Amino acid sequence: MKYIFNIFFLLNFQVLCAQDQMFAVCPIKVGVEMPKASLLDSNNSVITLTTLVGTKPTVLIFYRGAWCGYCTEHLAALNSIKAKIDSLGYQVFGITVDQSSKLGKSISSTTDEIQVFSDSKLEAIKAFGLDWKVDDEMFDKYKVKYKLDLEEWSGQNHHSLPVPAIFVIKDGIIQFQYVNPNYRIRFKIETLLAILKTI
Repeated sequence: MKYIFNIFFLLNFQVLCAQDQMFAVCPIKVGVEMPKASLLDSNNSVITLTTLVGTKPTVLIFYRGAWCGYCTEHLAALNSIKAKIDSLGYQVFGITVDQSSKLGKSISSTTDEIQVFSDSKLEAIKAFGLDWKVDDEMFDKYKVKYKLDLEEWSGQNHHSLPVPAIFVIKDGIIQFQYVNPNYRIRFKIETLLAILKTI
């Protein structure tokens, strides 16, 4: 039994190390000022992050795109607690690398009330330290095997994606962050609500 456990541990450790190498991101830390960046709404209109957040406590959800089932499932879960988030005095927004013309697919996939914005040029994604580049082999695998063209979705040829993340901002300062290179693991909505109640 101990032998099996050791093998399981080593395999998981190798997977985690591979993810660390693949997603070598360095997200901004709690206590720093929210960075400046520009986003696009579904009408392709520019809005700055500063204007979007304003003076209201904010939850920012960074997700890969409407093509990602894990992302749309998480957005739907977050949408189910949006009223509770609102009641705690917070606003919540989604930010994706999808180009603005694709934003409607996030909403239609999740019956989502959470407003989502495009960061196809990676301004916010890079400013928050979340960007990682898909290598050529994986890009081709996505395109050929999964019929997923990242260039079509983002409208760009940078082949970059954000690591899924949650940032809580209050008074312009990062109060909390959750960043996980394993895109399959998402922050539990119950835990998010508990944290919002304490900030």
